[in-house]
Amino acid sequence: MSRVTQSEGIYFCEGQLEGQVLGPLEVRAATQNTLLSAVKSEMAHKARAMGADAVIFYTYTQAADKGFNLFKWDAERLTLKGTAIKLSQAVELT
Repeated sequence: MSRVTQSEGIYFCEGQLEGQVLGPLEVRAATQNTLLSAVKSEMAHKARAMGADAVIFYTYTQAADKGFNLFKWDAERLTLKGTAIKLSQAVELT
């Protein structure tokens, strides 16, 4: 089983958990050097708003912004992706 963590009462798993799929989620940090925990908290709030209590297939990357903008100081930022679900069984943190 994949590692399970929790943020803001929402479970995060890099693999599969049993439950009803509610839809995809993606959250992008507003600025460079944003803490992963802050962006994960934002994703948890979005998941809760969808009626979810878990995010599966959770991944995060840090990549450079695309395009050229003279007024943009940030070069790269975190992007989190996953699938929001309503759990059908209890989950243990690992």
